[in-house]
Order: sequence, then C-alpha cells, then structure tokens
Amino acid sequence: MRARHVPRPPRAQEGYVVLRLDGRGSARRGKAFELPLYRNMGEAEVEDQADGVRHLIAQGLVDASRVGVIGWSYGGYLALLCLARAPDVFHAAVAGAPVTHWEGYDTHYTERYMGLPRENPAGYTRSSVLTHTDSIADSARLLLVHGLLDENVHFRHTARLIDELIKSRKRYELLIFPNERHTPRRHSDRVFLEERIFDFFQSALAAVAR
Repeated sequence: MRARHVPRPPRAQEGYVVLRLDGRGSARRGKAFELPLYRNMGEAEVEDQADGVRHLIAQGLVDASRVGVIGWSYGGYLALLCLARAPDVFHAAVAGAPVTHWEGYDTHYTERYMGLPRENPAGYTRSSVLTHTDSIADSARLLLVHGLLDENVHFRHTARLIDELIKSRKRYELLIFPNERHTPRRHSDRVFLEERIFDFFQSALAAVAR
C-alpha cells in the first residue's frame, strides 16, 4: 500500500525536526524484522515510532509537548494508531487514505499477514483502529484526508472511523477530494493538500504548546 507520491511533512527549515524511521515490519530487511507484524499489525510499528521520538526527546532535540505524525495509506493507519496507542508521545496526526479495519481491505494483502478473519478474530480486532478510538487523548488534533474515488483504500474506512470518533466524542477535521483516487494527482489538489497539511500542523502543534 505504499503510495508512489505522498505528501511531505513540514520541513526542517521551517523549524521542524523531521524523523523518518523504518521500524519493525519495514520491507527488505529479512523475515525476522518483518515477523512482529504477523497476525498483529499496528503494535510493534507504533512502539518503534514512539521509541524513536523518545530518543530525540532524550537528546534534547524535540519539545515533548509538540509532536505530530503524518502518514498515507498504511502510514495513515499507523498515524492513527500513534495517536491511540501512544497518546503520551503523539499529539497531532494527519492520516491520509487510512486503512481502519483490516477485514475491509484487500484480502490478498491482508491475509498474507493476518491470516483469515475466522482464524484470527482477536488479531483483527486488536489491529483495527476502530478498537482504539477511546484511547485518543481529548486534546489530540486529527486531520483525515481521503479521495472519494479511492480504489485502493475505499472511503468507507474513513467513514467508519468518523462514526467511531463521534461515538467516542473525539474531535477531528476532514479534508475530502471528490475527484481524486488513492493520492491526489492534479497539481492544484497537490498544492492545496500541501498547504492544508502545513497549516494544520502550525495550528495543532502551536495549540499544544499553549
């Protein structure tokens, strides 16, 4: 699910420390490195991202109260789980085209890692973002982005997440691209998306500091 083009986060010259960390599960590092994800997605990956941020905090490089995360597709899934499973570390997230429940995604991809739903029901529940919305901090800021024509991660993933966020009384912002697919391709949409992401983090992380 790695998109060919993904939005860029705010950059270092704009005052941000930017961390890109390939945690457990990342490709091309061998079976042992990928194995922690087997039948249990969204746990080891979040732990590694959180540990990476904590390392920067310990080095005095990062304000611990102003940490955001951005991801697209599987990265959007992880961005959501970072808010939910490490709310002490992550305070704002942009989640683009996120998978929110694995029983609703492509079976060829999902069952390779998760097995069949009937054989691993606990794993599917544990790995779903929908299971963890209550754990998102009330102060967290969240921007959801999705194209309504997305043929990879269907919009129903975001729709179901919004329903759970409402039940949990968690705030969110929504950016929809009516004529885009898995990632925005039109130049005007790309520019608007980049500007919107930057404005969101400027507002969200400044608000945390107050």
